[in-house]
Amino acid sequence: MFRNLKARIVEYSQKNKKKLIIVFLIAWLIIFIINTILKNAPEQLPAPSTTYKPHVSVIDEKQEVPQKYQQPIENLIDKYMNYCNNKEYEKAYNMITKECRDKNYPTLEQFQLYVDHVFEGKNKIYNIQSYSIVDNKYIYQIRILDDILATGTTDGYYYYEEKFVVTEENGELKLSIAEYIGDEKLNTVAEDNNMKVEITNVSRDYETETYTIKVTNKTDKFIVIADNAYNNEITLDLGEETRKPTNTNLVFFYVRPNSTTTQEFKFKKYYDNGLTAKRIVFGTVRILKEYDWQTRTTQENIDNAIELYAFQINF
Repeated sequence: MFRNLKARIVEYSQKNKKKLIIVFLIAWLIIFIINTILKNAPEQLPAPSTTYKPHVSVIDEKQEVPQKYQQPIENLIDKYMNYCNNKEYEKAYNMITKECRDKNYPTLEQFQLYVDHVFEGKNKIYNIQSYSIVDNKYIYQIRILDDILATGTTDGYYYYEEKFVVTEENGELKLSIAEYIGDEKLNTVAEDNNMKVEITNVSRDYETETYTIKVTNKTDKFIVIADNAYNNEITLDLGEETRKPTNTNLVFFYVRPNSTTTQEFKFKKYYDNGLTAKRIVFGTVRILKEYDWQTRTTQENIDNAIELYAFQINF
């Protein structure tokens, strides 16, 4: 039986040789085409994933804005940004804390200049990223960009960054812009036989602290605190390090006999660096019978001092 089957197959093959060749070629061609398609097909990539976590702190990934605040903060910032983008100045202005307005933009006109600069033109988009969390203050890095899809061009493309601070007061979220943290009234006083020194206020931005210092001269002589004659005339002691003011090259801090002078000094200090101000030190207090910084040389004003000493104001 097997021999008969084999004979029949051989006989069929011989009679249909051409047909079998054509079928074989067609099958081979189909296999070749399928292999070519599979070879040239783009590789299937896994679905894209993102590590963007807008409410996780950049400074410390273990810190995250509480869940109950996340969506309200997004809504708050989005509402403010839309007002600015649409040049609804007053509505945006009213969303900022009064303290921030008074400090940075006392008038609506000043705020309008800020908005026109940051939101120049239209079609601005933005993104947010939690930067740090300190003393229940949620600091966000805000990046404002041109919307390329809307404008259809990259001409003049740029981005602007600043930090917003969000706090909760009486159950309501408050927004502070331009990196402004807040002011704190101080009642820090120190005195000796020559003077009484009061630190009345500290104004904190994200990168700086500005102290308002009032000095009362109790003598009939001149008291010179700073005039750039020495290297460390005024310093802020942070425990681990000290900082010199960033604005001493612009001011001469001296007090005339039996009078009072108030001056502001700004120090570089990041709000979230964990350092605490311990004291302000006047490193080279000079007492002089006469003082003339306009006509006398620096060396003459140094030589004329009848007393030279250091003085510190502890917080």
